[in-house]
Amino acid sequence: MGVVADGSSMALCYDGTMEQVTRPSFARHFVGVALLGAASGMRSTAGLASVVRARRKARAAGVLGRPLAGPAALVAVGAELVVDKLPSTGSRLEPAGLAGRIGFAALAAGIVARHAGRALVPSVVVAVGATVAAAKIAHDVRAQLDESVADRTVGAAEDALSLTTGWLGARLTGAGSGHVAFA
Repeated sequence: MGVVADGSSMALCYDGTMEQVTRPSFARHFVGVALLGAASGMRSTAGLASVVRARRKARAAGVLGRPLAGPAALVAVGAELVVDKLPSTGSRLEPAGLAGRIGFAALAAGIVARHAGRALVPSVVVAVGATVAAAKIAHDVRAQLDESVADRTVGAAEDALSLTTGWLGARLTGAGSGHVAFA
């Protein structure tokens, strides 16, 4: 660990680059943003809820660090996990379903880009692209598996995958910390 002229700490990352402790590497940031988008493609609130939870856990300043932010995100995810199982729930590929997923992914990407000091537009573009791709892939995989596996089982597996993907995306982007994730 070294100290630079302005007093900020430096850490040697596993990829051999020197990055400021408060900023994840370029690749780590964009892989994380893509994972947040993919999580939102599977479950619209999963990516943003992961960022909110990470920011809340880190006692971050602003609205995401407020006491009700974490519980509100938890309620949103819980409601979505229940509503997704209802027979009246429309396809994630319908315009309204896709728009919501894109909006939540863009918001999550914007938050982590701002926190990491990264450019907003490229972060949002990566997240939105991953959202659309993951929504289509998850839809098609679920349709194939529904023929041979119980819908509840497939839905539960997708729930777990989306939440894990969101958690990993938040970790990689450093959303909940003042340092590079895994450094």
